Amino acid sequence: MAAKSAIGILETKGFAPLVQGADAAVKAANVELVEWRQVGSGYVSFLIEGDVASVRSAIEAGADAASKIGEVVSQLVIPRPVEEIDKSLKG
Repeated sequence: MAAKSAIGILETKGFAPLVQGADAAVKAANVELVEWRQVGSGYVSFLIEGDVASVRSAIEAGADAASKIGEVVSQLVIPRPVEEIDKSLKG
């Protein structure tokens, strides 16, 4: 995998759209699925990492796929995250 220089997050309402989105994201670009989280009230999210272009492409593909079967709540790409954010997101 290319050096990590970005993180991406996709949040959906419901687990099935999340799985659909994560599958599409990982297949669309050279990214690593780091984790998924249950946010609460039916909201779930996943975190990916990779180079900036790959993360952007993966999040777009994931959001498109997830929106076909459910609700995408938010999507985010952070290029070159500061170390504190990177550590706090990964626990």
